[in-house]
Order: sequence, then C-alpha cells, then structure tokens
Amino acid sequence: MRIGALAGGMLVALSAAAAQADSIESATGFDVLVTGRIVADCRLSGGGVIDFGELTGNEVVTADLGLRCNVPFDLSFESASGGLAHVAKPRGEGPFAGTLRYTLNVAVPTLAPQDGMMSAAYSSAELTARKTLSSGDAIAAGGGRLQIRTQPPEGAGLLAGDYAETLSVTIRPRV
Repeated sequence: MRIGALAGGMLVALSAAAAQADSIESATGFDVLVTGRIVADCRLSGGGVIDFGELTGNEVVTADLGLRCNVPFDLSFESASGGLAHVAKPRGEGPFAGTLRYTLNVAVPTLAPQDGMMSAAYSSAELTARKTLSSGDAIAAGGGRLQIRTQPPEGAGLLAGDYAETLSVTIRPRV
C-alpha cells in the first residue's frame, strides 16, 4: 500500500510540474509593469528688508529670489500699500506726497523643451490687486531676480518721515 501511495503522489507531482513547464514553454513573452513617482516640490526663498535709504525717486534695488519648482507654477505678487507709504500719513499732507510709487520687474529662468525666461513688469498701483505670472508648461530653472525702481515723487515731493511697503510673493504649483 505504501508503494501505491508513493507512486500516486509522484504521479500528481510530475503532472503539476509538467503543467507548469508547458505554460512556461508556450509563452512567447511577457510584460513587466515598472512604476515610479516624483513628488511635486516648489520652494520659494528670499524676503527680508530692503532699505532704499534717502528717498528721492529713481532708486533701483535688485534682489535675488530663491525658487525651485519641478512642476509648472504660478508666481504671484501683491502690494499692501501700492507704493512705499509714509507710516503715519500715507496720503501725505499739504502739497507733499505720502506714497512713493515704484515699478517691479521680475525675471525667472525656466526649463521646458527649451530654456526660456518668464518676465513681467508691474507698477506698485497695479499690485494692490494680486498679479500672477505663469510659467506655462515650463518648470523653474532655479532662482530669479526682482528689481524695484522707485518713481519720481509726485507734488512738491515727499513728506518727511519713514516709509514702508510690504510686497508679498507667493508660489503655487500647478500639478
């Protein structure tokens, strides 16, 4: 009886092995699914304080912008005051102005199928409503540059005192 059970077990094992061998031999190819993932990563750095010193108009400052984004993105700019505003009297007094307008020039190198540059120029008055610069289908090549140029003062000149402005710069990835 043991020999019969052993022979039966071997027959079943041989039949299963033969079936597997037949399926391998009959296949002419196979597909392998390979996958991966890259997480969208957008980072913006810079900021701080820019001191124009004595405001006479036509001052120019340039600031580098740290920007890294591996997907297309939108870069937005918004002015809190519409210019450098007198901290106590932003509307001025008498013939003296309380706000000094400026122009913001933006330049950001991009990568797409070909290298490019996204750029724009905005007046500080326009920036009281958020302005957005789009990279289209491109991604950031790294960095960027902001240039702020003050305009000549209006009226009899600027009211004496301290002036300030907050320019908000934000990035939004478009995934």
